[in-house]
Amino acid sequence: MLTGSRVRPLRIAVVAGEASGDRLGAGLIRALVVGPRAVEIAGVAGPEMREAGCRPLMDASGFAVMGLAEILSHLPRLWMLRRRLLGQLAAFRPDVFVGIDSPELNLGLAARMKKLGVPTVQYVCPSIWAWRAGRARRIRRCCDSVLCLLPFELPLLREQGIPGEFVGHPLADAARNGSRREGNRGNSLLVALLPGSRRSEILRIGPSIAQAAAWLAARRSSARFAFAAATGLGAVQFSAILKRFAPDIEVRTWSGSARALLAKADLALAASGTVTMEAMLSGCPLVVAYRVAPLTAWIARAFRLVKTPWISLPNILAGSGIVPELLQGRACGELLGAELLRLHDDPQARRSMRAEFARLSALLGRGASARAAKAVLAAARAF
Repeated sequence: MLTGSRVRPLRIAVVAGEASGDRLGAGLIRALVVGPRAVEIAGVAGPEMREAGCRPLMDASGFAVMGLAEILSHLPRLWMLRRRLLGQLAAFRPDVFVGIDSPELNLGLAARMKKLGVPTVQYVCPSIWAWRAGRARRIRRCCDSVLCLLPFELPLLREQGIPGEFVGHPLADAARNGSRREGNRGNSLLVALLPGSRRSEILRIGPSIAQAAAWLAARRSSARFAFAAATGLGAVQFSAILKRFAPDIEVRTWSGSARALLAKADLALAASGTVTMEAMLSGCPLVVAYRVAPLTAWIARAFRLVKTPWISLPNILAGSGIVPELLQGRACGELLGAELLRLHDDPQARRSMRAEFARLSALLGRGASARAAKAVLAAARAF
């Protein structure tokens, strides 16, 4: 290189397909831009990644679909978006490609990037420990490195010959550096309602969550409710569901993050997903509810795709059912409300759950965003 010549910025493509990935991506980007070399970051981004400095090629919300049957119904639109995105990524000519979660989208993109000679990093290990274990072969073909948020994932990757690194969980870092949950004073009971981030899951589980709140309110007059949605559209959607299925109770729309609501709440009722981890890190006793399309559930059972007895991250981490999980037909208003009432009336159960939450939280705080940024830069330099 000639003396005085200018080194072009390192180009990093980052693709996040949903709200939780957008948060992870924002932390990664902030850690990347503080390094000694200039970086240029572009990709599929939500509002947090854009604020952190990512140039959006597409919005993350366009890819936020979950479930086998649900994905099938959106395939034509997703194929069109993916084809357009591949052209934009190729034109960007990245030095490294980072797929954040969303393996249905990102493993395919990683395969195409590898064919172009671009090193690939998957940030968040696809859940080969939970279902579709056969994806390990595809991960090995597509990814030069996998960054794991959970400690038990790395040994599983190594068994499959997949390079990886345990970086910890950014939510644990935020909980460790922020305030711990406060709870409520007096006799009032604040219940956090968390219906999820995707339109399809809010439609599927939202009515049951609303009915559970109404069921509990009829039995505990001290109960107060607030809900947090990951997006503005999600808030509008769940508000309409509350008006229909719980018209006689007042539910406050929480203006801050789900994490801030969980820090105040006494109990939470949540759709399975990243928010269950946030509840664990906030020390908020929790009931988990989830439903998928009947076809998705049938396929999972028929082909034995599910490999773990639990779906919520606290239970998977603990290796036991510390959190009540009500799925499919059991995720109805009466049963969910009864689980909330049981937790409310059993202080020892709440103390035991919080103690286990604290133990699990301590395993995950490692400075994840900085570790992930270091691994991404190492992948770019290795090629």
